[in-house]
Amino acid sequence: FGLSGSTTPKRANDMLRVFAEHLVKLAVEPVTDEELNRAKNMLRGNVLTQLESRFVLFEDMGRQVLTYGHREQVLQTCAKIDAVTKADIKDVVMRAISKTSPTCAVVGGELADGTISSYDEICRWFS
Repeated sequence: FGLSGSTTPKRANDMLRVFAEHLVKLAVEPVTDEELNRAKNMLRGNVLTQLESRFVLFEDMGRQVLTYGHREQVLQTCAKIDAVTKADIKDVVMRAISKTSPTCAVVGGELADGTISSYDEICRWFS
């Protein structure tokens, strides 16, 4: 999975730090029922809204066929979203932050040297 965000160059390091803190928090504390339901509703809404566009629909169909060898029906996708548990989220985050090093990319023409923490420091945020 990936995270992305936009901010001013002066706040780029702060944004990276917030991402790291929230991932670590997800690995330690389970999300609340309200947060989980809100996330599921948002994801379902995004999936269904995106598929209203023929371009996105055909792109999605092609990606699924190339990746899985078949197209998954929308109801199956929604059922998978509904099946996600607090434990699933914690497990995915734990695997993401404990078994691999983070990959970071910061893009911006106005970033000055020293604006972003070193890669080693960013890695320490996850330990």
